Amino acid sequence: MRILNLGCGQSKQEGEIGIDILPGKRVDLVADLDGNLLPFQDNSIDIIRSNHCLEHLSNTLKVMEEIHRILKPNGIAEITVPHVSNIGFFKDPTHKRPFTYETFDYFVRGKKPIAYTNIDFEYLERSLVFGSGFRGKIGKLLFKISARKYEKYYTWRYPCYEIFVKLKALK
Repeated sequence: MRILNLGCGQSKQEGEIGIDILPGKRVDLVADLDGNLLPFQDNSIDIIRSNHCLEHLSNTLKVMEEIHRILKPNGIAEITVPHVSNIGFFKDPTHKRPFTYETFDYFVRGKKPIAYTNIDFEYLERSLVFGSGFRGKIGKLLFKISARKYEKYYTWRYPCYEIFVKLKALK
């Protein structure tokens, strides 16, 4: 099984191929992911993991097309990005692109509001992740309402930490 960790930094796990823009002990391949092709054949990767990497890139559309290209049919992309309400998103001067709960809909069959691309994924999992200290009545309330309602009415009052999506490549 071939597993890529995009933007791995020092967090690459055993058995993963680590890719990052900066060299490091756990980085196997130094590459700029922003609009560039990855040096992998079409349909050659089983799983791609990316943890807090995509927000650093200018062209989310091209990156998602590249992820789709190298994933095998039914391959899995596990992506974590900061939510737009996470103050850390705005604090980091290298962050270029905010994300909401529905951002990945643009790549998911049956959910695309506009067909900017012909790639298709399927959601296997999607969640808003609140910080570990987020407890009490407010946390329980927010987990009972829809993500859309949360983002419309509560996102700036009760910020979310990150978004996690698990996508299956449809080919």
